[in-house]
Amino acid sequence: MSRILLLCPEPLGHGQPAGVGIRFLEFARALLAEGHSVTILSADGGTVEGCAAAAISPAAIRDASRASDVAVLQGHVANEFVAHAAPIPLVVDLYDPYIVENLHYFDERGEQVFVHDHATLLRSLRQGDFFLCASEAQRFFYLGMLISLGRLNPVAYRDDRNAGNLLAVAPFGVPPPREIPPRRLDEAALLFGGIYDWYEPLVAIEAVAIARKRISGLTLSFNRHPNALLTPQSKAAEAERHVREKGYDSFVTFEQWTPYEERAAFFDRFAASILTFPRSIETDLALRTRILDYLWAGLPVITSPGRGTDEIILRHRAGVVVDSNDPAEFAKAIVDLLTDRDRVAAMVAGAATFASENQWARTVAPLLDFCRNPRIDPAKHSFPTDGPSAAIANAPSSLFDKIRRRLGGRT
Repeated sequence: MSRILLLCPEPLGHGQPAGVGIRFLEFARALLAEGHSVTILSADGGTVEGCAAAAISPAAIRDASRASDVAVLQGHVANEFVAHAAPIPLVVDLYDPYIVENLHYFDERGEQVFVHDHATLLRSLRQGDFFLCASEAQRFFYLGMLISLGRLNPVAYRDDRNAGNLLAVAPFGVPPPREIPPRRLDEAALLFGGIYDWYEPLVAIEAVAIARKRISGLTLSFNRHPNALLTPQSKAAEAERHVREKGYDSFVTFEQWTPYEERAAFFDRFAASILTFPRSIETDLALRTRILDYLWAGLPVITSPGRGTDEIILRHRAGVVVDSNDPAEFAKAIVDLLTDRDRVAAMVAGAATFASENQWARTVAPLLDFCRNPRIDPAKHSFPTDGPSAAIANAPSSLFDKIRRRLGGRT
């Protein structure tokens, strides 16, 4: 068994992890279940039962990496790891396409967010030995980056035509299936969850306001983010302001984030979930992790189109995809669903099937495989990006003639 070092950029001590925090918590549990020794460094030093733990710092990274066989990280902690860690095999989890998400923050925080994200991502892609992503769309996105940096190169391709030893899909998973109580359609409540700046909560709010003409007791709940200081909240502030100005306080609430281990009882308060967002590159690359969690909880989903989750929802018949930004279209979907008890029951059953097929031990199999036999990528430095590109740019025309002949005259 291996000694695994996990570096989680989010706080874990408050027991209210968001997407990245949940992913690392479940990484730790899956690795522990295999008998590995796990140390987890997080933003606040929070731990997972069975793991050694400390807060992220240069000294903690140095000491923990020296005592580990492999490291796994996500996001900006890569900068500190590269600067301070011992040279051990490195797994970079690319599940969260933060460089795309954070494009939304340019007007609020200026160009430095992108500059920092860009430098961090390039450093991660150059230094990692194995990479994880969460969907096929993400896989092609990152393969393009890896080939541009010389990491997907002829040496790597020669022995691994699918690049599976370099980059693997490890979707977001869910906890063990649970017994799901009947949905409470007599007290019809919808859950949106936390608000990020790439969502459009006003569409959901106005949809519920319209749907209340048919379902008078219908309510909508949002959650306040547990890491608000780390995550800009302009859309959340806009939603709260809109609710006050429109006088919707009687049916729209903003609640505290529910602790991870207590969320099942929280989810059981609701009849279904709703998530609204505009189409964008972020939409194509994201895997809406809350949707998967809602399916685990047995909540039918009413959502805008998203490449990462549409296929899951439709295949399991566990929700409704509304291809519109019109609140009236969402209102119709809400009413059609919540007034059809048999349809709701069928969606709950479909969600249960999804949960049984997408356990964490299965979705993180590529990580488990790598950690059983961690390795430094032998092709890692075969084609540094300032090598071949610079050589070709300055090459005499005779070199291009040789290449052309070797390719059979093709240019």
